[in-house]
Amino acid sequence: MRTKSAAAWGVAVLMLGAAVGGCAEQSDRGPSGSGAKHTKSPREPENKPDSRVVEADDDHTVLELSDGRQVSLRFTRRGLEAQHRHASDDAWSARKTVYETGTKPCQGIRAKAYRDTVWLAAGFGQYCRDGEEPQEVIAAIATGDLSSWTTNPTKTYMYWPKARISDGGARVDFVHSSMLETTTLTWRKGSGFAKAATEYKPIHPWFVGRWRATDGSQQLTIHQVKPGRRARVVIETRTGPRCKGSATVTGIDQHDLSMSNFKLEQGTRTVNCPPDELKYAFDVKSSDGPLRLRKIGNHPKTVLTYKRAD
Repeated sequence: MRTKSAAAWGVAVLMLGAAVGGCAEQSDRGPSGSGAKHTKSPREPENKPDSRVVEADDDHTVLELSDGRQVSLRFTRRGLEAQHRHASDDAWSARKTVYETGTKPCQGIRAKAYRDTVWLAAGFGQYCRDGEEPQEVIAAIATGDLSSWTTNPTKTYMYWPKARISDGGARVDFVHSSMLETTTLTWRKGSGFAKAATEYKPIHPWFVGRWRATDGSQQLTIHQVKPGRRARVVIETRTGPRCKGSATVTGIDQHDLSMSNFKLEQGTRTVNCPPDELKYAFDVKSSDGPLRLRKIGNHPKTVLTYKRAD
């Protein structure tokens, strides 16, 4: 579907999906909603890029390093190629294939450098320049004499918007951030690219814990974010046909907790097990509730009310 503008390529770059775990987890928080602390490791001091772009268009970028060397990056029918030279009046090296693909390129090649570490991000998609999302994205690094590239290709439709360099050019972090999560792809000199890691933003602590519907129909257990995993809800009926399953939940405040990817574990789906993820959301207005399942729209309606369970 051609819903994204081609200009979005210059703004953002790739995200990797994270695997969803099972539903039988213990809650990170007690019934009161007070929770475990989420600490972040200190970020290493960044090295500011010292390169400059001397040429750039939709298919071609020329980068000049701080020592005067130049790197030419170009989309071709076969993918992405690179050349380099010692100074602006020297001959270019032979073309080197950075990434080979028969898929058409998106617009522009983003590239920067610090000392002799050069990094780039690029995308490919059959109709990417017509506004459709890319089908393939890459992050790539070259160091030293720039004769070889280490590449991390991913079959995805989102991009890396920026890169952070540290440790004198020995580490590069490609980072994609949104309101709900941050995904980082790290390259280290000597070991190359590691697997991309996603850190999810915790949901509001008021949601976390065990809840029972006031009409006795079902019970919810909402789990906080764990390292590399989204927050989750376990839904279990207490009356009528048996239904138990779990889903991921996301939300930026206490007024809108959305559910997705419900997986049935026992029994059969019943009324509100699960609620339609496109039509319903949860909210809570205090640390001890109540929690409400509400039909969203121009005229929101409370469908179920829950109280905390001991």
